[in-house]
Amino acid sequence: MEKGSDICLVVEGSYPYVTGGVSSWLQWLMENMKDFTFSIVALIAEEKDSGKRKYRFPKNVVSYQEFVLFDFEEIEECPRLKLSGKEWKRLFDDLYVLMKDWQKGILSEESISLIRDLVSNETPETFRNFLEDETAFALLTRIYEEVRGDAGFLKYFYTHRSIHLILFRVLSIYSKLPHSKVYHSPGTGYGGMLACLKSALEGTKSIITEHGIYLQEREMELLRAGWLEDPYLKDMWIDFFSAICRWQYNSCDRIITLYQGNKDLEVEYGARADRIMVVPNGIEVERFKEARCERCMQDPRMVGFVARVDNVKDIKTFIQVMAIVKKEYHKVAAWIVGPTDNQPEYYRECTELLNMLGLNDTITFTGRADVLEYYKKMDVLLLTSIKEAMPLVVMEAMACGIPVVTTAVGACSELVYGVDDSIGHAGIVAGIRDVHGIATATVKILKDRELANDFGRNGIKRIEQFYREDSVIKQYSDIYQEELSGGNHILA
Repeated sequence: MEKGSDICLVVEGSYPYVTGGVSSWLQWLMENMKDFTFSIVALIAEEKDSGKRKYRFPKNVVSYQEFVLFDFEEIEECPRLKLSGKEWKRLFDDLYVLMKDWQKGILSEESISLIRDLVSNETPETFRNFLEDETAFALLTRIYEEVRGDAGFLKYFYTHRSIHLILFRVLSIYSKLPHSKVYHSPGTGYGGMLACLKSALEGTKSIITEHGIYLQEREMELLRAGWLEDPYLKDMWIDFFSAICRWQYNSCDRIITLYQGNKDLEVEYGARADRIMVVPNGIEVERFKEARCERCMQDPRMVGFVARVDNVKDIKTFIQVMAIVKKEYHKVAAWIVGPTDNQPEYYRECTELLNMLGLNDTITFTGRADVLEYYKKMDVLLLTSIKEAMPLVVMEAMACGIPVVTTAVGACSELVYGVDDSIGHAGIVAGIRDVHGIATATVKILKDRELANDFGRNGIKRIEQFYREDSVIKQYSDIYQEELSGGNHILA
C-alpha cells in the first residue's frame, strides 16, 4: 500500500527547479513543519533533468512526483471510445452543464458527478472523443453561438481546443496524485485546481496560499501576448483563468495570503473577505542581528542588490540607476548578490550594459554567496523588480537595519511604510522602472546618515513586531493541525 502523507504540496512551475520566491518559501515551510509529513507534486512545463533540481528534499518528504503539464500524448494517441447515440446524448447534456458551471465559478452536484466519471480509467479516451467526435463538435458550435457568435469560428475552435486540452490533462493527473489528508497549493492555477478537486470529489482538505495573485498575473501576460492577436481570443483565456480562480476561491477550505493588498485583490476577483486569512512571510530575527550596525558612516558607500539575475528582477534598471547614483555620489560601489545562471542570455545582456555604461569598476556580480556577509557592509538595499509578492530580501535587509529603496510591487509598500503601526518609514518606495526616481531616493539616503539610520531602526522595529518567523511557523502549524483534525499526522 502506498505510504501516504499529512500534506501534499501541489506546485506549479517553480519548485524544485527554480530558486527563490515561492520555491524558497516551500523549502522553508517543509523544513520548519517537522511534525508533519509531505508529498510533493510538481507540475512542470517540459521534461527536465533531475540533476538540475535546485533543492534537496527535507527528511519529512515521503514522496515526490512530477508531471509535464503540457504533455498531451496520452490523450492524443489513445483510441476513441465507441459510444452509442444515447450515451453521447447523456454526455453531451452533462458536458454542457459543466461548461456553463465553469463560467459561473461554481460546480453543481451534477457537474461534480460528471468530473468523478471523467477521472476514471477511461479518462483519456473520453477526452479524445470530446475533442474529435461529431457530437462534441455540435456541443462546441452551440456554446460558440451563445457566447462568441460574432467572432471567427476557426480561431475560436483552436483556442477552445487548447483550453480543454489543458483541463483534460489536469484531470488525467488527478488519479495519479498521492494519498494525503490535506492538499496545499501556493496559487490558484492548475496546482490549486487539483487541490480543490480533491476536496470536491473526495472530501479531503484543501489550502491555497497565494503569494502573487495568479489571475492578475495571467491577465497581464495575456494582455501583452503577441501570439493572441484578436481581443476575443485573449478574452477567452482570461475568462478561463477567471472561472477556475473563482471556483477555487469558492471551494477550497482555506485561502491564505501574504499581505493586505493581496487580500483586497482576491476580494475584487471574487473571494469572500471573511474566508481569507493573512499570514505573512517571517524572518528568523536572531540570524540577522550580527549584521546590524550604523549605515552610511564611511566611503565608498555600498549599495546592495540581492536576487537571482532574472528579467523579473529588472537588473538592467538597477544598472541604469547606479549610473546616475555614481554621478551624484562619486564614492559609491555596488554588489549584485545572487546566482547568474538562471537566465544566461539576460545575464550576458546585463554585463554588456555594464560595459556600455562604464560601470565595471563600480558594480560586481558576486554569484551565489553568503548574503549575511554582504548585509554587514551595505549602506542601502535596492530592489527594482517588476513583480514580487512579499520579497524576503526586503525583510532581511530591514531585520539587519539596512534602509531600503524598492519598487511599488507586492507587499513592498506595506513593509517599508507599514500599515497604521506608527513606527515610521524603513526606506523609500518608487515606481516600477522609474530609473530617476529610484536613483534620487538612493542618493538621498546615501547623503543623509541620520535619515539612513532612522530608516534602519524603523525596519528593525517593524520586522521584530510583525514578521517574526517563529510566529509564522506557529500559525501554519496550527492551520495544519486544525485541518488534520486533532493532529493524527501519520497515514497508513
